[in-house]
Amino acid sequence: MSAHLLVSDLSASPGSRTIFSDLSFNLAPGDLVGLVGANGAGKSTLLRILAGLLEPESGRVQVSPASATIGYLPQEPRRSPANHGHEQLADPDIEAYLARRTGVGPAEVEMYAAADALGDASPGAADRYEIALQTWLSLGGADLAERSHDALAAVGITVGLDTKMSSLSGGQAARVSLAALTLSRYDIYLLDEPTNDLDLASLERLEQFVISLRAPVIMVSHDREFWLAPPTPSWS
Repeated sequence: MSAHLLVSDLSASPGSRTIFSDLSFNLAPGDLVGLVGANGAGKSTLLRILAGLLEPESGRVQVSPASATIGYLPQEPRRSPANHGHEQLADPDIEAYLARRTGVGPAEVEMYAAADALGDASPGAADRYEIALQTWLSLGGADLAERSHDALAAVGITVGLDTKMSSLSGGQAARVSLAALTLSRYDIYLLDEPTNDLDLASLERLEQFVISLRAPVIMVSHDREFWLAPPTPSWS
């Protein structure tokens, strides 16, 4: 799907400090935007507003088409409890983590809820189920389990999908996060410091993935080398 992110006159002032005002831009398919700034400048706040998780003080964020999926992938250095659909996982395993980060887990929960409503003949249930099913399919739910093994092997993770995230080292967790990113099939990507804790080989893989995306991307990173010397994309 070709998706656009349209931002008009956006302002945010948490507390008494204005972090940005009258911000307007259009993000189109193929756009790759690097968001840079000092710690605490509001980069993550902006991404959360664009993802619909925070309300701006003023302005508007539109996604076109309205059915486009947004992948907001923040840092998770402490591998804290993950909200996987309606189930609170105190210590998620890799499989649950991948499902959540790719959006497949929440989409699957909604699909099952829509199926239940369909069985109860609830008003609008047929439309709800069709939308939920198409979202789950577009996010790659049908073959996520099969693709997960290859994606993990590609980043050097050899433990099973039932391995708890809390048992991984910081570097391993970062590589699992990279695997989740390469497995994802969002229409718009908002990436918050995805280069953290990655080794050189993993950074190369991240660069190749990001530069080859046809979807719009906004990425926060303090890694200047990433922006100064991106690799040539491979379209094969």
